[in-house]
Amino acid sequence: MDKESNVIQTHPLVGWDISTVEDYNAMMIRLHSVSSAQQTEQDADIGPAYWITTDVARQFISLLEAGIARIEESETQPIRAKH
Repeated sequence: MDKESNVIQTHPLVGWDISTVEDYNAMMIRLHSVSSAQQTEQDADIGPAYWITTDVARQFISLLEAGIARIEESETQPIRAKH
C-alpha cells in the first residue's frame, strides 16, 4: 500500500446554509468550502444539500463540542520535555 493512498483530501470549511423544514421536523444543510489557496470565500464550492433530523443535529453538536474541548484542553497543557 503506498503512502498517498492514506492521505485524506480536506478542504477548509468557509460557510454553510442551514434552513429548517418544519414539515419534516428536520433541517437542510449545505457546506461551503474552498479547494485551493487562490479560491475566495465568495467563490467557494457549495456541496450537496443534506437533510438532518433534530436527533442527529444534537449528536453532531455534541461531537463538535467534545472536539473543541479536546483541542482547547491540549492548547493549555504545558509541553513536557522528553528525557
